[in-house]
Amino acid sequence: MRNVLSIRTPENVKLDFELASVGSRGAAVVIDMIIQYILILSSVLAILLIAGEESINLLFAENNTIYIVICLLIIFTLQFGYFLLFEFFMKGSTLGKKMVGLKVMMANGEPVSFSACLIRNFIRIADMLPGVYLIGICSVLFTKRFMRIGDLAANTVVVKIKKMEEGIESIDGAISLSRKHNLTTKEEALLTEYISRRRNPKNPLSSDILESQLFNYFYRKFGPVPNLPDNFSRRVYLDKLLEFLSISPDAERTVVQ
Repeated sequence: MRNVLSIRTPENVKLDFELASVGSRGAAVVIDMIIQYILILSSVLAILLIAGEESINLLFAENNTIYIVICLLIIFTLQFGYFLLFEFFMKGSTLGKKMVGLKVMMANGEPVSFSACLIRNFIRIADMLPGVYLIGICSVLFTKRFMRIGDLAANTVVVKIKKMEEGIESIDGAISLSRKHNLTTKEEALLTEYISRRRNPKNPLSSDILESQLFNYFYRKFGPVPNLPDNFSRRVYLDKLLEFLSISPDAERTVVQ
């Protein structure tokens, strides 16, 4: 059953995000854990090779304490830092989430913050108990927004991402949106209103909030757009989206309530 999170923008327009179920989230976690263990095993083997002949007695030789400490630090960093760093720098996705088509965002529709990433992944330890994510699974199953304990503490949700390739087709060498993913009147009006807010210095807060919500919504719907640089901000993405959709900043629109 689809579970949809609806968020109201400052213009009272509803944006819908499809929440990820326990099945898709579980698949992403399994992929991430496999990647984690491969990285950990590779790192430990590298340390053993550096230790040389003493590697056989690595755990018992007193003069190999430094190698033991390095191994423990690597294991801790990969176990805890993997999810934290990937979710923050990949805009809410880990390698597993990206493969399954999921991303983390704030429950108010804004991109996930570093502090939220830190909280939700620090509390992952509780979600993993008793070692098979039983607490986390139960929390996702019995909460309205499919939130595990870490999500509840950080006020985050995991949503599904629609692939842009499903909504783009090539016509005479030019890229255009397919009909099923064309902008609605509300969406186009909302983008135009966003441009207007950016030009109004009297309301910067609402513009920033709207910018975050729009980025999350349209990135989930369309994904990367043409001419998007590797390191882009929310504002750059929306600028390229407006250029891609050929929306005129000077067009007068009325947002439909």
